[in-house]
Amino acid sequence: MATSEIAFDFDETKAIETILYLAKRISRSYKYKICKMLYLADKASLERYGRFISGESYSAMQQGATPSKSYDILKRIEKESNNDLRVTGNAVVALRDANLDYLSESDIECLDLTIAMYDKNPQKMYDDAHDDAWGKAWESRKGGKRSADIPVKSIAHTLSNYRNLVDYLTNRSAK
Repeated sequence: MATSEIAFDFDETKAIETILYLAKRISRSYKYKICKMLYLADKASLERYGRFISGESYSAMQQGATPSKSYDILKRIEKESNNDLRVTGNAVVALRDANLDYLSESDIECLDLTIAMYDKNPQKMYDDAHDDAWGKAWESRKGGKRSADIPVKSIAHTLSNYRNLVDYLTNRSAK
């Protein structure tokens, strides 16, 4: 990996537990809202703790920043039966509580902060999921592509502690 690239290791189990956590606690749980909440919770986690909750990667899609791997999980569950979640059309229904053994106190803090800030404010959620990181990636699409990767560094650049955060992440990934 080049030192300018920053990435996290994705943990599918933690991603599912995070989706379950959100689906049980937000009003009107649907794919769009879950995806935006994941992005915004990861931004909070990145700003406070220098990492994403489940190591997600993000894509700029027309509807805003989208968690690539978690979105794929939701689409897969929609096609297959699952004991944890049911996805029907846009609706996401948690069939059990999240196993909190997979989520750290800091993960829960960032998820709860995101729920408190955005659950009852869909316009703010929409606006904040269409941030500068999303905009730059969306504009960089070529050949009529429907999405573009959003670099972690670009997401970090939207945060108040950008310089220290990028320095920390670059040094971490160079090891």
